[in-house]
Amino acid sequence: MSLISPNLDDRRFEDLLEEAKKRITQTCPEWTDLEPGNPGMVLLELFAHLTEIMIYRLNRVPKKAYIEFLRLMGIKMHPPSSASVELCFSTEQPPEQVIEIPRGTRVTITRSSGGTEPPAFVTDKAVKINPGETEVNVTAHHGELIEGELIGKSNGAPGQYYSVSRPPIVAPTKEGLELLVGIEVSSGTLGERVQSINYNNKTFRIWRETENFTNIGPDPYIYLVDRLTGTIIFAPAIRTEDQKGQFSNTPQTLAATPPLDSEIRVWYRRGGGIEGNVGANNLTVLKDSIVGVMVNNPKPATGGRAAESLENVLIRGPQELHSLQRAVTASDFELLAQRSGSVGRAKAVTRSRLWRHATPGTVEVLLVPYLPEEKRGTGQVTPEVLKEQQTKEAYESIRELLEERRPLGTTCIVSWVQYKTVRIKARVIVYPGENPIAVKERVIERLHGTINPLPTKIQPTGWQFGQPLRVSNVYDIMLSEAGVNYIDRVELFVDEVPAETVSSVAADAFQERTWYAVTGQKLFRSQDDGHGWELIANFPDEEIKLIKVHPNIAGLLVVVTHLVEQKSQSNIYISKDCGESWHPEARTEFRVEDVGWLTRENVPVLLMATNVGLFELVIQPRATPVQILVDPQNQDLGFFSIAVSLPIRGPVSVAVASRGSKGIFLSREGGRSNSFSNIGLDGNDVRVIEVNQDGVRTFLWAGVTVSGNEAGVGCFSVEITDASINPRSGWSQYQTKWAGGSCRSIAFMGSQVLAATYYSGVLMLDSSKSKKEWTAPVVGCGLPIRDTNRTFQPTDTVAADPEGRLFLIGGPEGVYRSENGLKYEDASSKIFPNIVTLPGTWLFCSGDHEIEVLSEHEANRD
Repeated sequence: MSLISPNLDDRRFEDLLEEAKKRITQTCPEWTDLEPGNPGMVLLELFAHLTEIMIYRLNRVPKKAYIEFLRLMGIKMHPPSSASVELCFSTEQPPEQVIEIPRGTRVTITRSSGGTEPPAFVTDKAVKINPGETEVNVTAHHGELIEGELIGKSNGAPGQYYSVSRPPIVAPTKEGLELLVGIEVSSGTLGERVQSINYNNKTFRIWRETENFTNIGPDPYIYLVDRLTGTIIFAPAIRTEDQKGQFSNTPQTLAATPPLDSEIRVWYRRGGGIEGNVGANNLTVLKDSIVGVMVNNPKPATGGRAAESLENVLIRGPQELHSLQRAVTASDFELLAQRSGSVGRAKAVTRSRLWRHATPGTVEVLLVPYLPEEKRGTGQVTPEVLKEQQTKEAYESIRELLEERRPLGTTCIVSWVQYKTVRIKARVIVYPGENPIAVKERVIERLHGTINPLPTKIQPTGWQFGQPLRVSNVYDIMLSEAGVNYIDRVELFVDEVPAETVSSVAADAFQERTWYAVTGQKLFRSQDDGHGWELIANFPDEEIKLIKVHPNIAGLLVVVTHLVEQKSQSNIYISKDCGESWHPEARTEFRVEDVGWLTRENVPVLLMATNVGLFELVIQPRATPVQILVDPQNQDLGFFSIAVSLPIRGPVSVAVASRGSKGIFLSREGGRSNSFSNIGLDGNDVRVIEVNQDGVRTFLWAGVTVSGNEAGVGCFSVEITDASINPRSGWSQYQTKWAGGSCRSIAFMGSQVLAATYYSGVLMLDSSKSKKEWTAPVVGCGLPIRDTNRTFQPTDTVAADPEGRLFLIGGPEGVYRSENGLKYEDASSKIFPNIVTLPGTWLFCSGDHEIEVLSEHEANRD
């Protein structure tokens, strides 16, 4: 049973008046006129009313006591947060002398609506525009800078408290410049490296803000602050108990006390709030004029938030009590993260439950930035708007706070949430007499309020992490709106999918049901076998050539891109967390065509087949590509493809397919220079090679490219053994029933060999059968058909699930999925008839919903 706080007195006005009437009949029976108009009854009603007010005030005592208990626990209302912005100070021409922009320079907007004071921003530090330059950037915060305010002189007693004249003081920032408390000290009495300020020819020691007076450490110069009220509190004194249980006669201060008659001055920034969240290019007015200097904010100001309400504190207080100032549970991490005014929502997850590459004991805290109501418009919150609010300052402050509170042995990672935009197309039929335009507005507003990463009035918790969006959810959302009769023709849309020109597909060897697909400059990931895709990386001005997953190291990926402007150059990007983050590893002056992974002494090594030779890149800091000599007679020989075998036992083998039909070169010594030999297929234009590990046996497969719509020559294979391979007799050719033209990609699913072809889809060959012949899909299997004839669109890439359940292919019209090679389904459609899936750490955002509203008569007419 829940604990219910009873009223101390539950009598109402009617009860008090009735009780008075009973008393009259008992003590004064001659008073018989008890109607409301009687003068005596008027007086009684007045006293009953006043008594009811007193009872009401009395019943507020439990709430007051609750608030006082929270105050004793150290729970304080969060002060307003100050918006931050990057200001650009500029001149039309480079100055001849240095132009100084002092710290505290004030900048504001041109005008303010409603006659209110326009928000002013104050620079955090001094900067300069040097000769030869025309601009300089500096961070500024919204608020008014108060410097050196005298809040009192110390009386030398413990437990002193003082208040600033113009509260509230804004919430803490990473720079720590929003509040400094200085105590006057005699000149020359400070030791080395003690922070101090000289003000009015006096020296002030800067004291440190703390949350309480326990475990103060070696620095006793501390104080507490209530930023909302602007109250500064110094340490009190208590009588301590000795080992015999006797209390000392002299109280002992818990920390240092300001010396007698010393001045106490405060440097602080006041104000803050949502007014500071101004848009880009609005801060153009210098309140402190600097000759010849202009100012602007290229990006919007973010992070401004109003002070916390009392109602929210009453809810938050018990959570703070259970956390005990230490982040242990997921809710502890989330509560600490949401202390920042820049965070609207937080989610803590154990990474090892999500990712195979994660280190045990790692907690990831996902942040959704706070977005003021005035920036939400009709309620639609887009990823672009949210990303504008993701400030580095907020990220660093939260990361440092969680680092302080995390348990020993736990690693804490802080990340901004990623978003998936979904839009809905539906037809709504309204009841007779309803206004279709008004109903449409309400339905769209309800969709925006429900499919939203932030808490809203309709969805107080926001959309749940990882919760898919089903058509049934859409029906529930729309039918809950008054005036809606019924709904039909519902479709779900996701625009960001790999729906065209997919050049590379890869399956993750460790993360179950996880795939990667490349299209143009975008990289997508699916965590449900291609039923849903998420855009995880975008490389502007670059075209992604391929993605490769390390077969032995969980989470390690490589992406190779070609520069659009310099097609002869390539960039190498590495991810160690399944594509969650990427960092550039190297830029090459040559074109990388293919890559292969291996490991040397537990260090991953990337082998690169390029247009000018074979190179290796050790994945470690400051490493550069090093060429591996393959053919001493032709050191500049280029290569199309590379394949690496990592057998259960025996040496690592590396094979490369040369350009110019020069054959296949093989190294049985892990790709060491001068260890390669030509093993045949000279004269064949081999551009695809892959290794198939069949138990302890290793086979190398090669696909041949032919001109135009030629039937092709199929594929070749050879077993890699310790013995030397006879180039003339070692290869076996598989051409029976091959009719696909060029072989563009090879993969293996169990005993099945999958060959992506130019015009026959994916041909399959069962390598376990004695009669080895290719089988082709038939028209109507689900693969896209060319317009000109009854052949399939080119299949550019194929990849198989490591467990042999299915395979994915990519081509001009996106990604297709198959379990047996006979029937295919579109795995990258933008239209979802039933469900849109979502990874466990992602959230949905509403797109531009297409809602058609009709009367029942109009619907029946259709």
